[in-house]
Amino acid sequence: MSHNQADAQAVARRPFLITFSGIDGAGKTTQIECVSSYLQERGLRVLRLSFWDHVAVWSKMRAGVSHQAVNSRRADGTSDGSFAPKNSKHVRKWYLTAGRSGLYLLDVARLQHLLASQHLKDCDVVIFDRYIYDQIANIYSQSLAARAYGKILLKLTPAPDLAFILDASPIAAFARKPEYPLEFMYRNRQNFLHLRELVPKLIVISDAALEDVTNQIHVHIARSRLVEGSPPRGKAVVMADSAVPPAQNSCSVQNDPTASI
Repeated sequence: MSHNQADAQAVARRPFLITFSGIDGAGKTTQIECVSSYLQERGLRVLRLSFWDHVAVWSKMRAGVSHQAVNSRRADGTSDGSFAPKNSKHVRKWYLTAGRSGLYLLDVARLQHLLASQHLKDCDVVIFDRYIYDQIANIYSQSLAARAYGKILLKLTPAPDLAFILDASPIAAFARKPEYPLEFMYRNRQNFLHLRELVPKLIVISDAALEDVTNQIHVHIARSRLVEGSPPRGKAVVMADSAVPPAQNSCSVQNDPTASI
């Protein structure tokens, strides 16, 4: 059996995979809720997962290191203390980048295990709030080394059926979630857009009004094999305790995780 045939069989066995990525404040949580409701109304069993909560290894330790890095940065006088970020992804010190790079390989291995697990077999659709694309955007640069490492991570990562990058004005996103310096928001947005050079299948949803963004996403879903093969209405929704705790699959549940180091 060829490598491509094996990949095709693995994709056929797992649930339909949708991912949402983008800068903080781009509206990922809102759109995930809308997509979840849209698919559940069609009778599909939807499971919502957070890359940080359900995939990232040693997440508590990584969050602790993040806070220490931010506090150290303020002590050095390089930050005015007006920001209270949840993690240190805006700090680009060499040792943090090296640490992130190694941990992202472990994240990919855990993601592979999760998507192949029996827990997900009862789901029709799995929606990720953030994915490996967000991790790569944290360390991405135009250097040959960074691009080569990004390609390695992407080659090892299970490709989603639909992978959305929600584009947004850094100023508007900053106004909604002022957790990181505005300069970082601009740089991070460009990193997400550059990812299409590595992953042409990434779908960039242009910055627009909430309803227009939702409509753009629904158009892509309607064109996918997911809608074509939708089951009859009335199919049960997968409960969180029957899948991967504490996964969330209700449109009314807020889920706003962020990736750390």
